[in-house]
Order: sequence, then structure tokens, then C-alpha cells
Amino acid sequence: MEARLACVAILAASFLSLGASYRTQNFIVTAHSPQLAKQVGDSAETLRRDLAMEWLGHELPNWMDPCPIAVQAGNIGAGGVTSFMFDRGRPFGWEMSRQGTPERILDSVLPHEITHTIFATHFGQPLPRWADEGACTTVEHPAEKQKQHQMLLEFLTTGRGIAFNQMFAMREYPADIMPLYSQGFSLARYLIAQGGKPKFVQYVGDGLQWNNWTAATRKHYGYE
Repeated sequence: MEARLACVAILAASFLSLGASYRTQNFIVTAHSPQLAKQVGDSAETLRRDLAMEWLGHELPNWMDPCPIAVQAGNIGAGGVTSFMFDRGRPFGWEMSRQGTPERILDSVLPHEITHTIFATHFGQPLPRWADEGACTTVEHPAEKQKQHQMLLEFLTTGRGIAFNQMFAMREYPADIMPLYSQGFSLARYLIAQGGKPKFVQYVGDGLQWNNWTAATRKHYGYE
């Protein structure tokens, strides 16, 4: 998401000032107003259900512990951070922070970050950064996706592109993070267009299991 790293300190500092909370089955939302907290919480549950159906073909079971979401709404750049850990294939210790206009929080940041949690729950391990961020970006608002496309053109014409053999293996964010988002989004969008979201999930699963993305790409998409 745009301004992802820059927003972390702002969100952390503002968390204590957020006054209203709203609890759902899987989320605890804190925001500046009860109305926004409820809107984000209800939307998070709906997205968790609907996006899981799109990607996996089934809903997720309820988490053992709810995921806290801190929301900072205002005329600021859209961004979000989701963190968690794994214990024997189960994600835990959820923490989410989101910022931006209410519109962008609901139509871009929230779907993006909820998709991270769906992948974490399904795969039970970290994904390569390109696949995780790229796929999560495909569910954002068209305006946000267009920004990524424009940035991709800039990165590829100014020497900031990432070689694909390096990008496929990345489990950590590079120092120059935005080309990873743009290239990951472009590749994920292309592959999803070839066979849909469930096929992409199967592809990522095989790539993780085999630790051989060339073989997984050949099997699912026919490319060497």
C-alpha cells in the first residue's frame, strides 16, 4: 500500500488517542468514532468471508483470538500494516493498523490487509513477498491499482526494477520496497487473469511446498 512504511509511526502514536471500540467475532476495531469502528468491523467480517470464498472456495473458521484493528481516518495517504506470527502452522498475535480517508480504508486498505490474514490462515507460513503483496493489491480499488501500474512503468524505465529470479525468492522486504509492490501486483494480476484466484492459490501452495517456482509455474501456467 502507498505510504505503508511511513504510516507505521503515525499509527502507533495515534493508537492511544482512538476512543471508540467495536467487537465482532474475529475483530476488535478501535477508531475515533463508534460509527466508523462499527463500519470497519462489519466490513472486515464481510471481507473475511467473501474474499476467502473468492480465493479458497470456502470460508475460514473463526480465529481463536480476535484481531485488533487500529483505524486512523483523515485526509492522509492510504496505508496499512498487518503483523502476526506462526506457531506450528497457526497464525497468532494479530495486529492491524490502517490509515487514510474512510473511503480508501474501506475499499482498498481493508481488503488488502484482510487478504493477508486469509493467506496466513490458509498457508500457515510466510509467503514470498511478491505473491503476498501482489495478490493483496489486486483486491484494492481500481484507482489504487492504476497507481501501481503507473509506478511500475516508472520503475522499469529508471533502473529500479527487480530481476524475476530475485523477486521470486524474496521472503523479506527489500530496501527499495515499492518496485516489489508494483511488480508483484503486475505478475499476480497477470497470473490470476490466466486461471482465477483459486488456481493462483494452488500455484503458490505448490511453490511453497516444492521450493521450486519454475516447476510450479510450468505446472499451473505452462511457462518456463
